[in-house]
Amino acid sequence: MSPVEPFLVHIRCDTDGYTHAVTEDEFAAGRHDGRFRAVCGHVVLAAPMIEAPGRFDPVCRVVLRDAPEPSVPRQERRRSRWRTRR
Repeated sequence: MSPVEPFLVHIRCDTDGYTHAVTEDEFAAGRHDGRFRAVCGHVVLAAPMIEAPGRFDPVCRVVLRDAPEPSVPRQERRRSRWRTRR
């Protein structure tokens, strides 16, 4: 099984109009107040999801392009609970 790449969410910021890349951990941490820390360090105030995506943030693009190969631990496959209960 090959390593899993980190999952990124692209969120448009209401303050600067750019679409930023946010990791799933940061998305989970900020989902209740609508503020997320992007990979570039910018705190994203999420725009309404009905708005079209803006231009992709150039700083996020540089960070993602220059990042070394991700070293994310392997995810083990879990069995569904409903199949194990009888």
